[in-house]
Amino acid sequence: MKLRTPLSLLLLLSACGDSGDLSSSGASSTGSTASTADASTNPGDTSTTSDTPTTAVPSTSNTSGSDSASASTGEPPGTSTGEAPGTSTGAIDETTGTGDTTTGGPDELYDPNLDGPWQIKNLKGKYMVDGVSVATDAYYPSGGPEPGPYPVVLIAHGFQLPPTQYSKYAQRLATHGYVALTVDFQAGLFNPNHVAYAKQVVGGIDHVTGDPTLGPIADTNNVGLSGHSLGGKLSIFGAVMDNRVRASITLDPVDSATMCNPQNCPDVSDMLPIDIPLGFVGETLDGDGGFMPCAPAADNFLTYYKNASSPALAVTVLGANHMSFVDDVAGCGVICGFCKMPTLTNKVVNDLARAYVVAFYSRWLKDIPGYDTYLTGDEAKVRYVDTKLVTIASK
Repeated sequence: MKLRTPLSLLLLLSACGDSGDLSSSGASSTGSTASTADASTNPGDTSTTSDTPTTAVPSTSNTSGSDSASASTGEPPGTSTGEAPGTSTGAIDETTGTGDTTTGGPDELYDPNLDGPWQIKNLKGKYMVDGVSVATDAYYPSGGPEPGPYPVVLIAHGFQLPPTQYSKYAQRLATHGYVALTVDFQAGLFNPNHVAYAKQVVGGIDHVTGDPTLGPIADTNNVGLSGHSLGGKLSIFGAVMDNRVRASITLDPVDSATMCNPQNCPDVSDMLPIDIPLGFVGETLDGDGGFMPCAPAADNFLTYYKNASSPALAVTVLGANHMSFVDDVAGCGVICGFCKMPTLTNKVVNDLARAYVVAFYSRWLKDIPGYDTYLTGDEAKVRYVDTKLVTIASK
């Protein structure tokens, strides 16, 4: 267990993946025990605003095809602020999908950098875990080329960051045929307990199972966990806890814990390997320097990747900082101001990260090998490696 010296600047802690239960930006300790919510009554919009889904040939580079790690490298992009080739140019409506509605077979490839062909609706709810009320914001398919049941993806927010900063990830996933929801686990400044927080995150699986709207269309034995920063750590921890989790891809997960003991905040990277595919999208800009690094090199996403078994994927985004993965850095407030200045725009990192999340789960939860092209193969090379946006390692 790697412990840090307590800091007096508590807001600085909030940018570094630490957590507790005093000032909660996550779940409160009170609330209804009901797992019901108000569903959107608006039907999905069937208009199309994106291109025909890509049907690229599966890559010869498969994240599960080699026992030895391989890497594609590129130089840092310096002050690049341009957009990655093929990036999506617009957000979907909060309750409807606007992606391509072309009907395809079960192995059809849809470009993960664009909205998919499923129309979606929104449903808010809550559930209880050990006396803590956890709010959810779910996006789910309401129509599309294939019926359910659909894989489930839970998304855990970063410390002191609202779940709304990750809604676009859930929306993109839903348009590609997933029941995707953010879970507002408890997160305050003092008395952290990552064991309790991870239980709150995986409690979302039972919530989906019992929900009258989501349960009938969800495959809760085929679950993915994703999260950012502390939420990334909790997602990996949740995968260790619950065998219904079949894959996990996380955004710059941080394994450190300030003012916490090893029992409540264990070193999750030391719990690896586990027998599911793991993906990590992160950055190294915030690995050192400053009063306290936002993502210390000794605890960053590469420490998880090092201990993960095959298949595993590590994507290093060159020029991103720790907060580049939220939906809207401009609306993030003071918390996002403590990390180093990135050289990539928020949009470029968002487009890339959302595409990787969708492609990873389409590969491993939907079991479509063709999506390897977007992870490590030809499409990834052209879009991200050749443009010097990322380096990719896989094993």
